[in-house]
Amino acid sequence: MIGDAGPNHGAVLRIGVIGAGGHATHQIYPCLNSLPIRLAAICDIDEARAEHNARRFGAESVYADHSSMLSDASLDAVIVCVGAEHHSKLAIDVMEAGLPVWTEKPPAASAADAAAVLATSRRTGQTCMTGFMKRFAPVYRRARSAVASPDFGPPCLLAIDWSFGVADSSWLDMFLLDFGIHMVDLARYMFGEVTEVFARDHFGIAYAVTLTFANGAVGTLSMTANRGLDITEEVHLTGSYGNHLTIDRSGRLTRYRGNTVLDYHDRPLALQDSLVDIGYQGELAEFVSAVRDRREPESSIASSYETMRVYDAIRHSIQEQRVVCLDEIDARS
Repeated sequence: MIGDAGPNHGAVLRIGVIGAGGHATHQIYPCLNSLPIRLAAICDIDEARAEHNARRFGAESVYADHSSMLSDASLDAVIVCVGAEHHSKLAIDVMEAGLPVWTEKPPAASAADAAAVLATSRRTGQTCMTGFMKRFAPVYRRARSAVASPDFGPPCLLAIDWSFGVADSSWLDMFLLDFGIHMVDLARYMFGEVTEVFARDHFGIAYAVTLTFANGAVGTLSMTANRGLDITEEVHLTGSYGNHLTIDRSGRLTRYRGNTVLDYHDRPLALQDSLVDIGYQGELAEFVSAVRDRREPESSIASSYETMRVYDAIRHSIQEQRVVCLDEIDARS
């Protein structure tokens, strides 16, 4: 929900960024120079990192304390890109200061914490968007349009196989929440809301998840950290008889009706693995556009809260070794 107060439509937004670590520096800041914004301030608890990024990306001012930045920098909106455990508190602080906020995924560490962020957004009237960039990758937007088309038929089966990991046991603590959560959100983006979850894991390095969707479709998520640093990602979506599409590890989309290829989409070489291709550019452009137009963005906190409910259901299913209905999550998370 967008409040009455805010920048005028078409205005150049004064943006403050909280976070100047490696991910923010390589994936977030480079997207900003093509947007109708002015980088007004950078905040990081390591002030030297903030100063480095201010010089590199042309920020007006530097802060080591986010409260000072929120009160002194005359901002129109804030981008938060720090550790996942800090997202919910910082998002709430920004909205309480009367500003719209974008945070990297996940929006919080649990559905309950995400619900608190959502409640703050509704109470303050401030936009809150979560950076689920898969929704803005051109290949997945094309796939979703295909699934939504009448000739694809009712969604029937979703299958996602994905991997990414490092050989460090401490890294596994954040595997599902900080990385696998992309696949959870992608499943919702493609087939809609989830009603039931059944999940198993293997020592936190591999997950097998079955999903039941509100539209009657079923799906599987296969996720592991054990194939190494190179990301592998394959998506198969099936509709009515003969209608299906595949997105392979190279990001190529092929849509079929029986043995006939209806659509083929390959990324131009210039875009492969670029910030546009992966979705970072699109998600930040959506945030800026939503703030300027005073509208609800794609991947709003209301949507990402639903993704966190599925995440919590996966955790509970693994712990309790049973099917978990999403209706249970509100009462217990």
